[in-house]
Amino acid sequence: MTQRAPHVLVLMCDQMQAHRMGCAGDPHVRTPFLDRLAREGVRFTHMISAHGQCVPSRASFVTGLPPHECGVVINYGFYDHQNRLAPSRQRTIGRSFRDAGYRTAYFGKCHFGVPFESLGYDEGEDYDARRVEDEEADRRGIGAVPQSLRRDYAAAQDTVSWLRDFEDDGRPLFLTFSTNMPHPPFFHDPEYAGNYEADVLPLPASYYEDTFEGKPAFQKEHADGDHSAGDEAQARNELAQYLSMIEAMDSHFAAIVSELERLGMWEDTIVLFVADHGDMMGAHGMSKKGTLPYDELYRVPCIFKLPAGQTSSRAVIDDVVSSVQLAASLTKLAGLPDEPAFAHGDLCDAFKRDQAMGDEVAFFEHYGAYWGLHPFYGVRTTDWKWIRYFGDDACEEMYHLASDPHELKNVAGQGEVAAIQAELAAMADAWWERTGGRDAAYYESDAFLSNEHNHELS
Repeated sequence: MTQRAPHVLVLMCDQMQAHRMGCAGDPHVRTPFLDRLAREGVRFTHMISAHGQCVPSRASFVTGLPPHECGVVINYGFYDHQNRLAPSRQRTIGRSFRDAGYRTAYFGKCHFGVPFESLGYDEGEDYDARRVEDEEADRRGIGAVPQSLRRDYAAAQDTVSWLRDFEDDGRPLFLTFSTNMPHPPFFHDPEYAGNYEADVLPLPASYYEDTFEGKPAFQKEHADGDHSAGDEAQARNELAQYLSMIEAMDSHFAAIVSELERLGMWEDTIVLFVADHGDMMGAHGMSKKGTLPYDELYRVPCIFKLPAGQTSSRAVIDDVVSSVQLAASLTKLAGLPDEPAFAHGDLCDAFKRDQAMGDEVAFFEHYGAYWGLHPFYGVRTTDWKWIRYFGDDACEEMYHLASDPHELKNVAGQGEVAAIQAELAAMADAWWERTGGRDAAYYESDAFLSNEHNHELS
């Protein structure tokens, strides 16, 4: 590089709904850093995650490929699946930046089941298997945090410490901080719990109104069973905990950025904040995540800050876009050579347009979770959503989002929308076939379960 390229900071969280920020219109949550980032940058209101579960979504982000195309359709270990990335086969965003001369570092939740060094990150720490002992937790002042989430607090503090000792070696920095919050177990962060009174928090309309008539039978079974959001008091209390965790996460981001400002790096840093997927959080009477197609899981928060010298025509972009496009967007914004592996487009044209084109689409998928195996793929447009289940419960769902934003009425199979349904189905089916999608029998084969399909192609 003859002139140092902009630095890049990726801030990724887990299981956060798109609207749970002050800048997105939620009056109940406190997110001062994310609100500031939105003021300085560009907020996407309809970023659609490629998948509603942690590992496939994150695998898709780092490879720029749909989950089934990069071979990771489910969290490894679920239902005997051992789906992991094969770094010798798949190009990753970390390797792209490292090969372009960047200093690459990763702190926090990795969740890939392979060493993060193989993904292109030379410094930092993968906290997936790390246990923060009581003595260390007390020393760090994080003793009240559940064990499975202490790693978040440790990773945030370690990132700050790493930046405090940072010595500029002339290379631009590609830094990822990935937090597990606000992923369950939900709890009240002691510092922020007093900011949230559960009894005044509103629950979504679908908590009260969804009858599940005309929808796949398993959805009501789960809403009435283990994945119920509970009564109103239980659902509101869980939401209050969720919001206190988001505020704690926001403070972790702010502390990291404060160090970049101290180092004089902030102005020339591209920033991406995004969640891997969302959470039902009481919607349709359900809690957490599962094999469901709803926007609570798939529409995620996304904010970009562009580096000095680059601008956007809009501060808020309402285009329907996909998380599959994020890897190529970062490399293109940073001025890296075109990356053939990231072949599913980028968001750079959206920064240039002064309004949405209106024909944008985003494809998404899910395979299985705690709720069972209910594989589907679908397509989201501005006004419509269509889903095809291709396992044992083969059926279709379709929602007219313009008139039914809470996705209460499945209109698939109704004559008045037959032409639109056929058009959406043809579009999604063609995408599935073009990107190597297969049937359920293939994904339950021994070769796929054991991850041999990835290594054979490495």
